[in-house]
Amino acid sequence: MPLLRGQRLEPLTMKDVDIAMTRIRRAITPSPMLSIELLNLYLKHVIYTKAESLQPSGSFKLRGAYNKIASIREQQEKVSVITASSGNHALSVSLSARWLGQHAIVVVPESAPMMKKDMCRALGAEVIEHGRTYDDAYLLAQSLAEKGDVNYVHPVADTDVVAGQGTIALEVIEQLPDVEQVVIPIGGGGLASGISFVMKTMKPDVKIVGVQPEGSPAFYESLKKGRFVELREVNTIADGLSCKKIEPYLLDMISRWVDDVVLVGEAAIKRAIRVGLLYGKLLLEGAGAASLAAVLEGLLDLKMKTVIIASGSNIDKQLFTDVINEKL
Repeated sequence: MPLLRGQRLEPLTMKDVDIAMTRIRRAITPSPMLSIELLNLYLKHVIYTKAESLQPSGSFKLRGAYNKIASIREQQEKVSVITASSGNHALSVSLSARWLGQHAIVVVPESAPMMKKDMCRALGAEVIEHGRTYDDAYLLAQSLAEKGDVNYVHPVADTDVVAGQGTIALEVIEQLPDVEQVVIPIGGGGLASGISFVMKTMKPDVKIVGVQPEGSPAFYESLKKGRFVELREVNTIADGLSCKKIEPYLLDMISRWVDDVVLVGEAAIKRAIRVGLLYGKLLLEGAGAASLAAVLEGLLDLKMKTVIIASGSNIDKQLFTDVINEKL
């Protein structure tokens, strides 16, 4: 498939990540690394949480979106951008475009949390709702990008976007130099690709574990079978991890740099949302709770000094109410 206008798909380098960090630092402060005593007591293990859920947009996606739009703006002073997203990337593109004085169009699936769609509009973006999943929204956004004079900001398959997400690993290494294991939720794969590339480049002995929902296991199945697997359907409350079809650019990086991928069920994700709030004092959406769910399910070696990536906090109000009222 030909590249969309503005899209860049080149091998990721540390220079890309360093440039991304320089751009990002103009607007985004490092997210905190937290070791929360009440959570550690509940888990009976010490873990460290990289709280990307506390970003101004409520998720890690702000890094990649800001880096991409800033890189385009360095070449064109006034630009219009378009993207497709299940919500968090759309919100991050909306906020980044606002900060950088650009016009943004975001195409979101109808299933995206209402809060995310409303916030995109509040930030000045033009919001188009289309289809059930990210893949449906992507096809429409792709068509609109090909017809219009706009730059496409891909949520995962773009060198500048992945470089932006990779800056998280630079912060992890600075905040916890003796880290031994990093646990990352995987949806489209941009977050895991960026973090694992940087971590394996700078600290190759660190173990990288990806986490996917049982209801959206595209990377898990593709790695297991050694070929691209397109899912017929996805079904998970972790809307940010909902993806039927993965990008070849990212599968290559994840197959090289991620040591293992594990699956968590819906009950485990719901429990992690509750535990994260009650014991970790962090609001987490389904995707943001996936790494903690893997901890709760006993899928990780916690004898290693472990960092879990809490990727986002933009949970739908009704879903949050339903989940929090269930018993632990």
